[in-house]
Amino acid sequence: MPTHTFSTHLTFINDPGHGWLRVPLTDIAALGIEEQITPYSYIEGNFAYLEEDLDAPRFLEVLTAQGLPQPEITDQYVERFSRHKDPFPHDPAFWDKLRS
Repeated sequence: MPTHTFSTHLTFINDPGHGWLRVPLTDIAALGIEEQITPYSYIEGNFAYLEEDLDAPRFLEVLTAQGLPQPEITDQYVERFSRHKDPFPHDPAFWDKLRS
């Protein structure tokens, strides 16, 4: 199995009420933390939007625990972040496809 190359640059998107870290789904799959992500995070396309209180910190903590470098994070402010995205999937088959 090839080694996964983690993203070195991520975007933190915030609106007046909350914030989300935009992370490639493949990074989450490579860490194997999908079961630890709450329903307050979303996906759109090939990215997860990890909510700022639990999920984004958890992702960054696991990177550190596994001895991986922290990505550079750029802030992006938006007036309104659309929450009309797909719910975060917990189906093992979804994640297995990303790992193969």
